[in-house]
Amino acid sequence: MRHPSRTATVVTNLRCNHNCSYCNSRSAADDLASIAAPRVRERIDAALASGARELLFTGGEPTLRADLEQLIAHARTAGAERVGLETNAVLVDDARARALAAAGLELARVNLAGIDARLDGVTRDDGGFERTLAGLRALHRAGVTIEILTVLVRSTLPWIAELPERLVSWLGPNGVRAVEVAIPTDAPDPAELISYEEAAQTLIALEAAARALGLAVRMSPGAGVPPCVFPARARMTHLYTLTPEVPRLPRHTQLAPCGECLIADRCSGFADQYLARRPPPPMHPVREDRVRRRLSLLSTVPEQIAHELVSRSLFADAAGRAGYDEIVRVNFHCNQSCTFCFVSTHLPPASDDAVEEAIRAAGRRGSRIVLSGGEPTLNPRLVHYVRLAKSVTTLAVSLQTNAIRLDDAALTDALAAAGLDEAFVSLHGATAEISDAVTEAPGTFVRTVAGLDNLARTRVRITLNFVICEANRRELPHFVRFVAARWPEALVNISFVAASTDVVPRDRRLIPRYSDALPPLAEALDEARRLGVHLLGFESMCGLPLCLVPPSLHDTLALAEIPAGFDRGEFLKAEACRGCRYETTCFGLRRGYAELYGTDELRTVAGER
Repeated sequence: MRHPSRTATVVTNLRCNHNCSYCNSRSAADDLASIAAPRVRERIDAALASGARELLFTGGEPTLRADLEQLIAHARTAGAERVGLETNAVLVDDARARALAAAGLELARVNLAGIDARLDGVTRDDGGFERTLAGLRALHRAGVTIEILTVLVRSTLPWIAELPERLVSWLGPNGVRAVEVAIPTDAPDPAELISYEEAAQTLIALEAAARALGLAVRMSPGAGVPPCVFPARARMTHLYTLTPEVPRLPRHTQLAPCGECLIADRCSGFADQYLARRPPPPMHPVREDRVRRRLSLLSTVPEQIAHELVSRSLFADAAGRAGYDEIVRVNFHCNQSCTFCFVSTHLPPASDDAVEEAIRAAGRRGSRIVLSGGEPTLNPRLVHYVRLAKSVTTLAVSLQTNAIRLDDAALTDALAAAGLDEAFVSLHGATAEISDAVTEAPGTFVRTVAGLDNLARTRVRITLNFVICEANRRELPHFVRFVAARWPEALVNISFVAASTDVVPRDRRLIPRYSDALPPLAEALDEARRLGVHLLGFESMCGLPLCLVPPSLHDTLALAEIPAGFDRGEFLKAEACRGCRYETTCFGLRRGYAELYGTDELRTVAGER
């Protein structure tokens, strides 16, 4: 709900029942004329008339108003598509939460910068932490989506990295959609202000803790640490959604090193208030194109979400007729960090309404419905989405997942009971050493294996997706043996790392030559025949050029004519493709691969089309 052209903030009052040591927004009293209900309704109407479709009520503390529910209802009646609320939740009990939800509240952004009663010393409200926690739980029970707004200041630094674990313990693994972090540069108590270097180290620890639990963390727009402050190898790219050529923030300055930074066109630099108090921190300008791509969006956040929410892939049925999978991304963040992932994992999730309509639309078009992410099991409504998909199609409903959270047998059983037919599970090694290196998420191999064990005892059909990359290209024969021993009924889909979007680096350390990957692939095929494991996926967009598929598999390929323009120009055809048996059923070679290695590996396959 934060895109400036679609989202407007409506101030309901400035008085607050907290007196936080870092907050400059609070007022001890309100201008009664300004906060009168007719004036607030005027502000609501003016925001909607200006083109906003999403409203965020803020203060002070809006729940101090007895008529807040009426104002929310007015906003919805006047045309607001969504209404959110920034609150400390101290005054929210079950009855109030239900009333807010009934009025049309969808999102509560709850200010919480602590994990226990020590926070009362920061908010200067004895007992306030426990009341906020009670309010959080009430909003969650009422079905309101929750985000956490947390502030890094001197008093909160010692415990912020523990916040993700506490949130999960309070509200469950999917109780919070995201944590947004702000670093103030001005405060009533200047001693509370911290350096960007201190903030960066705490953010690194917070991000690691949140990622392990599948919780999204993002930087507050206009109140965060510039990316260059982080050490060069820190995981921080998905904290940002930077759009090129947007106006720079007021009262911000770019410094000399910004001139050599690849994101200077989308980063405003340093807050002037910060530079007035402290010298600039050590800077690490972004010089790697991969980092630039992972920090950035090509358009506004809502436009990018709409663009990536649904994608289509082509398949052929037993009769060779073309059909389509519609892949619906129910969220974008993930609890792994594969370098070859082409999903914009720094995007916030689409709205529930948008996801539901995408599922229904796929059903109306007769497409197979595939629920995906990021990592879709991080979405608390996944079971509902599976049930909805099952109700709008007679075809199989599939889930693309890393199965980490399916180590929870209750979740696995709930998905199966909702009607899930197929699970397409990413697993890129036969050992934790290889798999965790590829996913850059230590400890997740054992959880994926446990999730697969849970799936194997249900009726859900399992396909394991092994993406060949430089780190694991020798692993495939071992992987086939591992699958045969543990999940003998599972299929194995072979993908090849794809430089398919600007997010994936064109790097030989990631993308091997086909000719280097083919020998272990041939060995894996021999092992698969010996052990009865079925390998597939070679003819897909993520497979191989068909001329490189081992000849023994040619008669097993499920081929369909590829519609003109279906690849959106991502692939190219070389001279060897002219007159090839597969000219109209093979995508060809990805342009990103050709940039690295050229096209000389391709050859013409003789025979009738």
